[in-house]
Amino acid sequence: MTDQTNAIDKAIAAAQARKAAKEGGPAVGAPATKEPKPAKEPKTPKEPKEPKRVKPSDEEKAAKQAAKDAERATRKAEREVLRATKKAEKDAARKPAHMSKVEKAAEKLPELNAEAQNALNEITSNFTAAQVSALASHLQYFNRVKATERALTQKLTAGDTVRIVSGDARFIGCEGTVTKSQRIRCYCSVPGAKKDVYLFTSDVEVIAQATAQATGTEG
Repeated sequence: MTDQTNAIDKAIAAAQARKAAKEGGPAVGAPATKEPKPAKEPKTPKEPKEPKRVKPSDEEKAAKQAAKDAERATRKAEREVLRATKKAEKDAARKPAHMSKVEKAAEKLPELNAEAQNALNEITSNFTAAQVSALASHLQYFNRVKATERALTQKLTAGDTVRIVSGDARFIGCEGTVTKSQRIRCYCSVPGAKKDVYLFTSDVEVIAQATAQATGTEG
């Protein structure tokens, strides 16, 4: 029975194989054919590696440091020159302290009329410094003598018109009116002054007395 069964199976398998061959399909019981594997995609080429940095030598390091030091020194020198230039310009524009004081003192000097200014110009242009100083001393002495004479003999009365001849330089040459008179001091009302000027009686000379003014007004 076994041999007959095997023969029958083989006959059936052969018949099916023939039928499949006619129809174009795989035979029943035939081993299945494997599908071909897809081709592998080509690998992306790797980017080239950066070359390794070569460490600078000691000589290169020294040269680089020397260049930096030289550049730093140059910038420092330029700053020093600029600072010195600005200081020199500032010093040149600024007047010496003692000259500033002299100019301030000059601003306080009383104004001279044309004749006095011409005389002063003549003296300062033609006399030596020693003679100018000596002349100034003589003028101061003259003023002191005249002030002493006025202090001894001059009597001031409120209402007198006077001319200021010494004292506060701002008012020398100005005319004013005596508002109050004391033994050696007086107060004068001066046009343009915010308050009465306080002076020695010897600092003024009488131009017109109050009694004379009153008499002239009444006449």
